[in-house]
Amino acid sequence: MRKIRFFILFVSYLSLSVSFFSLHAQTYQDHFGTGNNVGISISSSSEESNNSAEHTLNGAGNFTDMAGASRFLAQAGFGGSYEEIEYVTQIGIDAWLDEQFAMIGSSYLDNYQLTYSEVVALIQSVHPDATIRKERVYTDFVFWEKVLRQPDVLRNKAAFAWNQILVVSTANSKLERRGFGGADYYDIFYEDAFSNFRDILYDVSMHLLMGEYLSHFKNKKGNPNNGTAPDENYAREIMQLFSIGLYELNNDGTCKLDSLGQKIPTYDIEDIQELAKVFTGLSGGAWNTLAYPEYVGQPLQFNSSLGDFDMTVPMMMWEDQHEQGEKVMIDGTVLPAGQAGMQDINDALDILFNHANVGPFIGTRLIQQLVKSNPTPAYVNRVSMAFNDNGQGVRGDMQAVFRAILTDPEARDCSWTANEKAGKLRQPLERFATLFRSFDIDSPSGKLWFAGDYDDIYERHEQLFMAAPTVFNFFSPFYAEDTYVAPNDMVSPEFQILHSVTAIHYLNFMEDAIMDAPFKNYTDVKPI
Repeated sequence: MRKIRFFILFVSYLSLSVSFFSLHAQTYQDHFGTGNNVGISISSSSEESNNSAEHTLNGAGNFTDMAGASRFLAQAGFGGSYEEIEYVTQIGIDAWLDEQFAMIGSSYLDNYQLTYSEVVALIQSVHPDATIRKERVYTDFVFWEKVLRQPDVLRNKAAFAWNQILVVSTANSKLERRGFGGADYYDIFYEDAFSNFRDILYDVSMHLLMGEYLSHFKNKKGNPNNGTAPDENYAREIMQLFSIGLYELNNDGTCKLDSLGQKIPTYDIEDIQELAKVFTGLSGGAWNTLAYPEYVGQPLQFNSSLGDFDMTVPMMMWEDQHEQGEKVMIDGTVLPAGQAGMQDINDALDILFNHANVGPFIGTRLIQQLVKSNPTPAYVNRVSMAFNDNGQGVRGDMQAVFRAILTDPEARDCSWTANEKAGKLRQPLERFATLFRSFDIDSPSGKLWFAGDYDDIYERHEQLFMAAPTVFNFFSPFYAEDTYVAPNDMVSPEFQILHSVTAIHYLNFMEDAIMDAPFKNYTDVKPI
């Protein structure tokens, strides 16, 4: 009987994972946020460059009912328990956001170190001779512990979204045993989730794992004598995926067109080559003295291997390996010959950060991760305006951007749920986390180390924490199912990894997870 009840729950839950369904909303006058209109005042401007009227939507503290609060927590977090949903209805969405923005939890790196120590102690207490491997699996453990147990749900959801835009994958063969580095890289998104985008872009660019992943770690200046040139990989991806995208955009995310009606590329091969020169001369910033105590006091070496360096310390510039010639940036700015390497990097990042595309490009990616796959141009424009100016003259304030995304009428007004372009498919990890958070999951050991199995999770569902197959993530934000979605000028990103195999695996896995996972997992002290 219990299996039958759970199966019914699975089917019902799966149907709610896709938001392409119709709801009939009734308007009430006593609260606002789920299609209701008490206390609403709206102002807007039709001018993309005019911030004098800031597209505001104000209403009695953004209070909502239980259904609206549940939908909100699915966007701003990984769902919520009954008590959490009720709490949002009591204090209102704005106050909840204020609380969440103020929360700062313990870092992933600190939790990784603690988790590793705990797991080692558990294993060795039963298997004294067991070989302990430092692998990415412990980072998985930290993710599930934090997502399912910690109160800073918005910070965790924001980090989850950032990590799928500015991708480093620890499933990469060179990084799968770099758990400390992976945890530290993820802290960029967790600790600085609501900081300034310019800071996030800098930290990503200077992180040793990103340097290894996209090959600007130990990237040397060109040598005309032997025909070598700087590696172009990071230069290409920081523009294509991390900042400005392939085509020039209007502030509402639509493509600008030339006189022939064609899209206008944001950069060409020469721009990539020039930017590649900027990202030369970077190598490890500190020895890995934990693994190699004999390195203490020894001078750093540019060409040392990845494992020799401390992956929690940013890369450093080696001027003798940096391209010294002038460099012409995408906006025509010339970085002068002989300029210090870090000045080149900061100047280049400033140019990318201030490009008009960044607001709509990054804004759209975050909307797709949190709220809906197909935001209207008006929605993108409002979020882009928040990116361009937080109301106090600051560009790139991500707290303002996340607030704009989550309080926008397209996110909060329940009349939008009946729109054919509303909603998004929950990703596999979102589905797992949402179900477990709903039930305040716990285990006899007090630990939830249950989802670190690459074979069990990734191969069956095509998603696992920090394990994207490529820098393009698990799925493309531009993917469109070709029978129904693409012909209607829409996209369906998450459906790229939902097919007949993963759908069946999902139902089976969820039943197994509810029956066994919290009670039969890595805390039963078996060797890893």
